[in-house]
Amino acid sequence: MKKISTIFERDWDGNKAVLPMFKKGIDSLFLSNFCVPTEKIDGMNIRLTIRNRMVVRVEKRLNPTKLQKAKGIEDPWYTDAGEFQPEDKHIFAAVNGRKYDDVPDGEWSGEAIGPNIQGNPLNLERPTVYLFSIPKECVLLKDAPSTFDELKAWLQTRKSGFGNGLIEGVVWHGPDGAMYKIKRKDFK
Repeated sequence: MKKISTIFERDWDGNKAVLPMFKKGIDSLFLSNFCVPTEKIDGMNIRLTIRNRMVVRVEKRLNPTKLQKAKGIEDPWYTDAGEFQPEDKHIFAAVNGRKYDDVPDGEWSGEAIGPNIQGNPLNLERPTVYLFSIPKECVLLKDAPSTFDELKAWLQTRKSGFGNGLIEGVVWHGPDGAMYKIKRKDFK
């Protein structure tokens, strides 16, 4: 799994907030004319393998340790979640909290969300899974701005299309399959 690139440069020597300059190869015109903006959901990143409308494998994201990063491993990967492991019980509650009748066979990345997951920022009443890798499940943000100042203001008030809270951020899907993101908390 490759990490999604943040659209703005970051102040790595200070508070790690984003700076009002786009990363090389990204600009406001590119985002607004060629990319599809969707809601970024704050949850626990997982991957499900679906066969015949059934979940046959559940994986969770694993980030590299400091030692692994020092050895050049930067991107996270998935590892199996254990249905009977206490640390994974909320993942399985989310997985079991929805149906998969309309999900095609394959491996699908998403977010486990709801009570007891990441503080439940969307104030959901029950756990569920949001499969962001399936385009029809994505919450489109047609009104998403694409400049630094507009995004900074917009993200502070934009309600989620999926729950009862503010959105975490925006993910733009590029024409070549690349994705770009910005999160509300990036603007410190």
